[in-house]
This record gives sequence, structure tokens and C-alpha cells, in this order.
Amino acid sequence: MKIYIAHPYAGDVAANVERVRAICRSVVSEGYLPIAPQLYLPAFVDEESDREVALRFCLELLGCCDALWFYGTRISPGMEREISAAQERGIPVINRLCRVGACRSTEEMP
Repeated sequence: MKIYIAHPYAGDVAANVERVRAICRSVVSEGYLPIAPQLYLPAFVDEESDREVALRFCLELLGCCDALWFYGTRISPGMEREISAAQERGIPVINRLCRVGACRSTEEMP
């Protein structure tokens, strides 16, 4: 099963990338394939100057996934778009807002 990882990217980019790496390791340990554009797209898309291109690519990747799990301590505007797109496409959205290993909820959003 392919899991789209939604997590804030902007702000403290280095710390967010490390968090996403840790999340991906956790997802792999659960037996799933993490799809984390935060680790992939920055290699060739500049988030600041090409924000809409980055979000378009994120939504394309989302369409290939079986579920979206969202993480972090807040929902960023980009995550809001990803969550809305998943809901519109009937892709299950799972709330994993937390630190890795200490999630408050894994309930599917309506």
C-alpha cells in the first residue's frame, strides 16, 4: 500500500525534512511504501519560486496513493490542499498529527 505523507515543509526546512525521514522509516516499519514529496521534489523544484508547480506535482503523486496520512503539529496551507484533494478523490485521510511514535489519533477524517 502506498501512503502519501503530508507534513509541513516550509519554515524550518531542515528539521521538517528530518521529521519526514523519520516518519518514512516508521511507515516502512509498518509495512507500507511512503510517498514523501518533501524528500523528492526539492531536488529539482524550488519550493519558494515554483510553489504552484510543487503543489501540482504533489497532487499528481497523491493520485497514485492508497491513503494520505498527515503528520506534524499543525496543518499547513499546502497540507489543507492535499487533504481536500484526497477527500475529493475518495482517498482515505488518516490523522497522524503528532510526533513519530506518539500519535493522538489515527481516525479517518470524514
